[in-house]
Amino acid sequence: MKSDAAIFILAGGSGTRFWPVSRARKPKQFLPLGLTSESLIGATARRVQSLVPENGLFVVTSKALVDQVRQHVPHAGILAEPLGRNTAASIGLAAIAAAKRNPEAVVVILPADHAVKDEEALRAVLSRAIRVAQAGEHLVTIGIRPAYPHTGYGYVQRGDVLESAGGVDRAFEVHRFFEKPNLDRARSYCDSGDFFWNSGMFAWRASVILKALKQCLPELHQGLLKIQHAMGTPDEERVLNAVFPTLESISIDFGVLEHVRNCVVVEADDFGWNDVGSWDAWADQFEKDGDGNVLQGESVAVLSSNCVVRSCPETKRLIALLGMENAIVIDAGDALLVCHRDRVQDVKKVLDELKAAGKPGAL
Repeated sequence: MKSDAAIFILAGGSGTRFWPVSRARKPKQFLPLGLTSESLIGATARRVQSLVPENGLFVVTSKALVDQVRQHVPHAGILAEPLGRNTAASIGLAAIAAAKRNPEAVVVILPADHAVKDEEALRAVLSRAIRVAQAGEHLVTIGIRPAYPHTGYGYVQRGDVLESAGGVDRAFEVHRFFEKPNLDRARSYCDSGDFFWNSGMFAWRASVILKALKQCLPELHQGLLKIQHAMGTPDEERVLNAVFPTLESISIDFGVLEHVRNCVVVEADDFGWNDVGSWDAWADQFEKDGDGNVLQGESVAVLSSNCVVRSCPETKRLIALLGMENAIVIDAGDALLVCHRDRVQDVKKVLDELKAAGKPGAL
Protein backbone atom coordinates (compact mmCIF):
# COMPACT_ATOMS: atom_id res chain seq x y z
CA MET A 1 0.00 0.00 0.00
CA LYS A 2 1.37 3.40 -0.98
CA SER A 3 1.73 6.12 1.67
CA ASP A 4 2.66 9.79 1.43
CA ALA A 5 6.17 8.90 2.61
CA ALA A 6 9.30 9.53 0.57
CA ILE A 7 12.12 7.00 0.35
CA PHE A 8 15.70 8.19 0.07
CA ILE A 9 18.35 5.61 -0.87
CA LEU A 10 21.88 6.50 0.24
CA ALA A 11 24.27 5.55 -2.56
CA GLY A 12 27.38 7.67 -2.21
CA GLY A 13 29.71 5.03 -0.79
CA SER A 14 32.85 3.75 -2.49
CA GLY A 15 32.61 0.09 -1.39
CA THR A 16 36.26 -0.19 -0.44
CA ARG A 17 35.79 -3.48 1.43
CA PHE A 18 34.75 -5.08 -1.87
CA TRP A 19 37.99 -4.44 -3.68
CA PRO A 20 39.08 -5.72 -6.19
CA VAL A 21 35.58 -6.06 -7.73
CA SER A 22 34.34 -2.70 -6.42
CA ARG A 23 36.34 0.24 -7.81
CA ALA A 24 36.11 4.02 -7.61
CA ARG A 25 34.63 4.15 -11.10
CA LYS A 26 32.00 1.52 -10.29
CA PRO A 27 31.45 0.93 -6.55
CA LYS A 28 29.62 -2.04 -5.12
CA GLN A 29 26.08 -0.58 -5.12
CA PHE A 30 26.14 -0.81 -8.93
CA LEU A 31 27.29 -4.44 -8.96
CA PRO A 32 25.20 -7.64 -8.90
CA LEU A 33 26.35 -8.83 -5.49
CA GLY A 34 23.02 -10.25 -4.35
CA LEU A 35 21.29 -13.46 -5.37
CA THR A 36 20.11 -12.15 -8.75
CA SER A 37 21.63 -10.36 -11.74
CA GLU A 38 20.29 -7.02 -10.49
CA SER A 39 22.64 -4.43 -9.09
CA LEU A 40 22.28 -3.88 -5.35
CA ILE A 41 20.85 -0.39 -5.84
CA GLY A 42 18.49 -1.56 -8.59
CA ALA A 43 17.12 -4.29 -6.35
CA THR A 44 16.77 -1.88 -3.42
CA ALA A 45 14.72 0.57 -5.48
CA ARG A 46 12.52 -2.08 -7.07
CA ARG A 47 11.49 -3.80 -3.88
CA VAL A 48 10.34 -0.60 -2.12
CA GLN A 49 8.83 1.36 -5.02
CA SER A 50 5.32 0.14 -4.20
CA LEU A 51 5.44 1.81 -0.77
CA VAL A 52 5.49 5.36 -2.13
CA PRO A 53 3.92 7.41 -4.92
CA GLU A 54 5.60 7.50 -8.31
CA ASN A 55 7.49 10.69 -7.42
CA GLY A 56 8.38 9.50 -3.91
CA LEU A 57 11.66 7.68 -4.59
CA PHE A 58 15.01 9.48 -4.41
CA VAL A 59 18.71 8.62 -4.40
CA VAL A 60 21.35 10.61 -2.52
CA THR A 61 24.71 10.11 -4.19
CA SER A 62 27.90 11.87 -5.24
CA LYS A 63 28.08 14.00 -8.37
CA ALA A 64 30.56 11.54 -9.86
CA LEU A 65 27.99 8.72 -9.65
CA VAL A 66 24.89 10.52 -10.97
CA ASP A 67 25.06 8.97 -14.43
CA GLN A 68 25.29 5.46 -13.00
CA VAL A 69 22.35 6.12 -10.67
CA ARG A 70 20.29 7.26 -13.66
CA GLN A 71 21.21 4.06 -15.47
CA HIS A 72 20.27 1.76 -12.58
CA VAL A 73 17.32 3.70 -11.10
CA PRO A 74 15.98 5.81 -13.99
CA HIS A 75 12.69 6.66 -12.27
CA ALA A 76 14.23 8.15 -9.09
CA GLY A 77 14.88 11.76 -8.23
CA ILE A 78 18.55 12.45 -7.49
CA LEU A 79 20.24 14.59 -4.85
CA ALA A 80 23.89 14.99 -5.85
CA GLU A 81 26.46 15.80 -3.17
CA PRO A 82 29.59 17.73 -4.21
CA LEU A 83 31.62 15.32 -2.05
CA GLY A 84 30.99 12.76 0.66
CA ARG A 85 30.34 14.11 4.17
CA ASN A 86 29.01 10.96 5.89
CA THR A 87 25.43 10.01 6.70
CA ALA A 88 24.36 12.93 8.92
CA ALA A 89 24.90 15.37 6.05
CA SER A 90 23.33 13.01 3.49
CA ILE A 91 20.26 12.42 5.66
CA GLY A 92 20.04 16.14 6.38
CA LEU A 93 20.06 16.88 2.64
CA ALA A 94 17.25 14.36 2.19
CA ALA A 95 15.31 15.97 5.05
CA ILE A 96 15.45 19.51 3.70
CA ALA A 97 14.43 18.31 0.24
CA ALA A 98 11.47 16.41 1.72
CA ALA A 99 10.53 19.34 3.95
CA LYS A 100 10.28 21.58 0.87
CA ARG A 101 7.41 19.35 -0.24
CA ASN A 102 5.85 18.54 3.15
CA PRO A 103 7.63 18.97 6.50
CA GLU A 104 5.36 16.39 8.14
CA ALA A 105 5.80 13.70 5.50
CA VAL A 106 7.69 10.60 6.62
CA VAL A 107 11.20 10.18 5.25
CA VAL A 108 12.46 6.59 4.94
CA ILE A 109 16.24 6.16 4.72
CA LEU A 110 17.66 3.01 3.12
CA PRO A 111 21.22 1.99 2.27
CA ALA A 112 21.69 1.16 -1.41
CA ASP A 113 23.75 -1.96 -0.87
CA HIS A 114 21.78 -4.39 1.29
CA ALA A 115 20.46 -7.77 0.18
CA VAL A 116 17.03 -9.15 1.14
CA LYS A 117 15.50 -12.59 0.59
CA ASP A 118 11.88 -12.00 1.73
CA GLU A 119 10.81 -8.75 0.09
CA GLU A 120 7.23 -8.88 1.37
CA ALA A 121 8.48 -9.11 4.96
CA LEU A 122 10.77 -6.13 4.34
CA ARG A 123 7.92 -4.03 2.97
CA ALA A 124 5.77 -5.05 5.95
CA VAL A 125 8.28 -3.83 8.53
CA LEU A 126 8.92 -0.60 6.61
CA SER A 127 5.17 0.03 6.57
CA ARG A 128 5.08 -0.50 10.33
CA ALA A 129 8.00 1.90 10.79
CA ILE A 130 6.23 4.54 8.68
CA ARG A 131 3.13 4.24 10.87
CA VAL A 132 5.20 4.69 14.05
CA ALA A 133 6.90 7.75 12.57
CA GLN A 134 3.51 9.20 11.68
CA ALA A 135 2.20 8.59 15.21
CA GLY A 136 4.61 10.86 17.08
CA GLU A 137 7.96 12.64 17.21
CA HIS A 138 9.88 9.41 16.86
CA LEU A 139 13.20 8.63 15.21
CA VAL A 140 12.60 5.05 14.11
CA THR A 141 15.21 2.41 13.32
CA ILE A 142 14.58 -1.12 12.07
CA GLY A 143 15.97 -3.75 14.43
CA ILE A 144 17.05 -7.17 13.15
CA ARG A 145 16.91 -10.06 15.61
CA PRO A 146 20.54 -11.34 15.79
CA ALA A 147 21.02 -14.72 14.14
CA TYR A 148 24.45 -15.16 15.73
CA PRO A 149 27.00 -13.02 17.66
CA HIS A 150 28.25 -10.87 14.79
CA THR A 151 31.13 -8.54 15.67
CA GLY A 152 30.83 -6.40 12.53
CA TYR A 153 27.41 -4.90 13.27
CA GLY A 154 26.23 -2.19 15.63
CA TYR A 155 23.56 -3.20 18.15
CA VAL A 156 20.45 -1.53 19.58
CA GLN A 157 19.19 -2.36 23.06
CA ARG A 158 15.44 -2.11 23.41
CA GLY A 159 13.76 -0.46 26.37
CA ASP A 160 10.08 -0.28 27.29
CA VAL A 161 7.28 -0.97 24.86
CA LEU A 162 6.39 2.25 23.04
CA GLU A 163 2.91 3.34 24.08
CA SER A 164 2.46 5.90 21.29
CA ALA A 165 3.23 3.49 18.46
CA GLY A 166 0.05 4.05 16.46
CA GLY A 167 -1.15 0.51 17.08
CA VAL A 168 2.07 -1.05 15.79
CA ASP A 169 3.26 -4.04 17.78
CA ARG A 170 6.88 -4.78 18.71
CA ALA A 171 7.88 -1.12 18.80
CA PHE A 172 10.17 -0.22 21.69
CA GLU A 173 11.90 2.80 23.11
CA VAL A 174 15.65 2.59 22.47
CA HIS A 175 17.61 2.16 25.67
CA ARG A 176 21.02 2.54 24.04
CA PHE A 177 23.04 2.09 20.85
CA PHE A 178 26.20 -0.01 20.97
CA GLU A 179 29.00 -0.02 18.41
CA LYS A 180 30.67 -3.14 17.01
CA PRO A 181 31.42 -5.40 20.01
CA ASN A 182 34.05 -8.04 20.62
CA LEU A 183 32.93 -11.65 20.40
CA ASP A 184 32.24 -12.15 24.11
CA ARG A 185 30.12 -9.02 24.28
CA ALA A 186 28.28 -9.95 21.08
CA ARG A 187 27.45 -13.32 22.63
CA SER A 188 26.05 -11.63 25.73
CA TYR A 189 23.92 -9.35 23.56
CA CYS A 190 22.45 -12.32 21.72
CA ASP A 191 21.83 -14.26 24.92
CA SER A 192 19.99 -11.37 26.60
CA GLY A 193 17.20 -11.20 24.01
CA ASP A 194 17.04 -7.41 24.38
CA PHE A 195 19.38 -6.50 21.53
CA PHE A 196 18.91 -6.08 17.78
CA TRP A 197 21.32 -5.58 14.95
CA ASN A 198 21.19 -1.95 13.86
CA SER A 199 20.14 -2.26 10.21
CA GLY A 200 20.84 1.33 9.14
CA MET A 201 17.24 1.65 7.90
CA PHE A 202 15.31 4.57 9.39
CA ALA A 203 11.94 6.34 9.26
CA TRP A 204 11.00 9.77 10.65
CA ARG A 205 9.10 12.89 9.74
CA ALA A 206 11.26 15.49 8.02
CA SER A 207 10.50 18.06 10.72
CA VAL A 208 11.51 15.63 13.49
CA ILE A 209 14.93 14.72 12.10
CA LEU A 210 15.66 18.38 11.32
CA LYS A 211 14.81 19.28 14.93
CA ALA A 212 17.20 16.56 16.12
CA LEU A 213 19.95 17.82 13.81
CA LYS A 214 19.45 21.35 15.15
CA GLN A 215 19.75 20.06 18.71
CA CYS A 216 22.79 17.80 18.20
CA LEU A 217 24.65 19.31 15.24
CA PRO A 218 23.66 23.00 15.15
CA GLU A 219 26.35 24.13 12.70
CA LEU A 220 25.49 21.36 10.27
CA HIS A 221 21.81 22.30 10.63
CA GLN A 222 22.56 25.95 9.85
CA GLY A 223 24.40 24.93 6.70
CA LEU A 224 21.48 22.76 5.62
CA LEU A 225 19.09 25.70 6.04
CA LYS A 226 21.25 27.78 3.69
CA ILE A 227 21.06 25.01 1.09
CA GLN A 228 17.31 24.61 1.62
CA HIS A 229 16.73 28.34 1.14
CA ALA A 230 18.47 28.14 -2.26
CA MET A 231 16.63 25.02 -3.44
CA GLY A 232 14.56 25.67 -6.53
CA THR A 233 16.37 28.95 -7.29
CA PRO A 234 19.12 29.78 -9.82
CA ASP A 235 21.57 29.83 -6.89
CA GLU A 236 20.90 26.23 -5.81
CA GLU A 237 23.98 24.60 -7.31
CA ARG A 238 26.33 27.42 -6.29
CA VAL A 239 25.14 27.36 -2.68
CA LEU A 240 25.22 23.57 -2.51
CA ASN A 241 28.79 23.49 -3.84
CA ALA A 242 29.87 26.21 -1.41
CA VAL A 243 28.13 25.02 1.76
CA PHE A 244 27.95 21.22 1.61
CA PRO A 245 31.75 20.66 1.75
CA THR A 246 31.84 22.71 4.99
CA LEU A 247 29.37 20.43 6.80
CA GLU A 248 30.73 18.24 9.57
CA SER A 249 31.55 14.70 8.42
CA ILE A 250 29.89 12.46 10.99
CA SER A 251 27.50 9.52 10.95
CA ILE A 252 23.86 9.93 11.94
CA ASP A 253 24.41 7.35 14.69
CA PHE A 254 27.34 9.16 16.36
CA GLY A 255 26.08 12.64 15.61
CA VAL A 256 22.39 12.31 16.53
CA LEU A 257 20.85 8.98 17.45
CA GLU A 258 23.16 8.25 20.38
CA HIS A 259 22.30 11.60 21.97
CA VAL A 260 18.54 12.04 21.66
CA ARG A 261 15.77 10.45 23.73
CA ASN A 262 13.08 9.91 21.11
CA CYS A 263 14.63 6.94 19.29
CA VAL A 264 12.41 3.92 18.68
CA VAL A 265 13.28 0.46 17.40
CA VAL A 266 10.72 -1.56 15.44
CA GLU A 267 11.46 -5.27 15.50
CA ALA A 268 11.50 -6.89 12.07
CA ASP A 269 10.37 -10.37 11.19
CA ASP A 270 13.15 -12.37 9.58
CA PHE A 271 13.40 -11.20 5.97
CA GLY A 272 16.83 -12.63 5.17
CA TRP A 273 18.69 -9.36 5.68
CA ASN A 274 22.35 -9.05 4.75
CA ASP A 275 24.20 -5.74 4.84
CA VAL A 276 26.71 -7.05 2.25
CA GLY A 277 29.36 -5.19 4.21
CA SER A 278 32.33 -7.43 3.40
CA TRP A 279 33.23 -10.46 1.32
CA ASP A 280 32.50 -12.57 4.40
CA ALA A 281 28.97 -11.15 4.65
CA TRP A 282 28.48 -11.53 0.89
CA ALA A 283 29.28 -15.24 1.21
CA ASP A 284 26.56 -15.69 3.84
CA GLN A 285 23.95 -15.44 1.05
CA PHE A 286 25.06 -18.65 -0.64
CA GLU A 287 24.95 -22.36 0.08
CA LYS A 288 28.11 -23.91 1.49
CA ASP A 289 29.60 -27.26 0.47
CA GLY A 290 30.17 -30.04 2.98
CA ASP A 291 33.39 -28.40 4.18
CA GLY A 292 31.86 -24.97 4.70
CA ASN A 293 33.26 -23.47 1.50
CA VAL A 294 31.40 -20.96 -0.70
CA LEU A 295 32.56 -21.45 -4.30
CA GLN A 296 31.31 -19.09 -7.01
CA GLY A 297 32.20 -19.39 -10.68
CA GLU A 298 35.06 -21.52 -11.97
CA SER A 299 36.49 -22.70 -8.67
CA VAL A 300 37.31 -25.86 -6.76
CA ALA A 301 38.47 -26.51 -3.19
CA VAL A 302 40.35 -29.70 -2.28
CA LEU A 303 41.16 -30.59 1.33
CA SER A 304 40.07 -27.05 2.19
CA SER A 305 37.47 -25.72 4.62
CA ASN A 306 35.58 -22.52 5.45
CA CYS A 307 36.89 -20.71 2.38
CA VAL A 308 35.23 -18.15 0.08
CA VAL A 309 36.18 -18.18 -3.60
CA ARG A 310 34.79 -16.01 -6.40
CA SER A 311 36.30 -16.39 -9.86
CA CYS A 312 36.02 -13.64 -12.45
CA PRO A 313 32.85 -14.15 -14.55
CA GLU A 314 34.45 -12.40 -17.55
CA THR A 315 37.72 -14.34 -17.76
CA LYS A 316 36.31 -17.59 -16.29
CA ARG A 317 39.79 -18.32 -14.96
CA LEU A 318 39.81 -21.45 -12.80
CA ILE A 319 40.77 -20.99 -9.14
CA ALA A 320 41.88 -24.13 -7.30
CA LEU A 321 42.46 -24.24 -3.54
CA LEU A 322 44.42 -27.05 -1.94
CA GLY A 323 44.86 -27.50 1.80
CA MET A 324 43.50 -24.08 2.71
CA GLU A 325 41.41 -22.96 5.70
CA ASN A 326 39.51 -19.71 6.28
CA ALA A 327 40.77 -18.11 3.06
CA ILE A 328 39.10 -15.44 0.94
CA VAL A 329 40.05 -15.48 -2.77
CA ILE A 330 38.41 -12.93 -5.09
CA ASP A 331 39.41 -12.61 -8.76
CA ALA A 332 38.47 -9.43 -10.65
CA GLY A 333 40.35 -10.28 -13.84
CA ASP A 334 42.98 -7.55 -13.48
CA ALA A 335 43.53 -7.97 -9.74
CA LEU A 336 43.37 -10.80 -7.22
CA LEU A 337 42.64 -10.61 -3.49
CA VAL A 338 43.83 -13.36 -1.14
CA CYS A 339 43.33 -12.88 2.59
CA HIS A 340 42.41 -14.69 5.80
CA ARG A 341 38.75 -14.45 6.78
CA ASP A 342 39.77 -12.78 10.04
CA ARG A 343 41.21 -9.86 8.01
CA VAL A 344 38.31 -9.33 5.65
CA GLN A 345 37.31 -6.04 7.32
CA ASP A 346 40.79 -4.69 6.51
CA VAL A 347 40.58 -4.99 2.72
CA LYS A 348 40.39 -1.22 2.38
CA LYS A 349 43.94 -1.07 3.79
CA VAL A 350 45.10 -2.78 0.60
CA LEU A 351 43.35 -0.09 -1.39
CA ASP A 352 45.02 2.63 0.68
CA GLU A 353 48.40 1.03 -0.03
CA LEU A 354 47.65 0.87 -3.77
CA LYS A 355 46.62 4.52 -3.82
CA ALA A 356 49.76 5.57 -1.94
CA ALA A 357 51.89 3.63 -4.45
CA GLY A 358 49.99 5.04 -7.43
CA LYS A 359 49.08 1.60 -8.72
CA PRO A 360 46.21 1.29 -11.23
CA GLY A 361 44.31 -1.35 -9.24
CA ALA A 362 42.82 1.40 -7.05
CA LEU A 363 40.75 2.89 -9.91
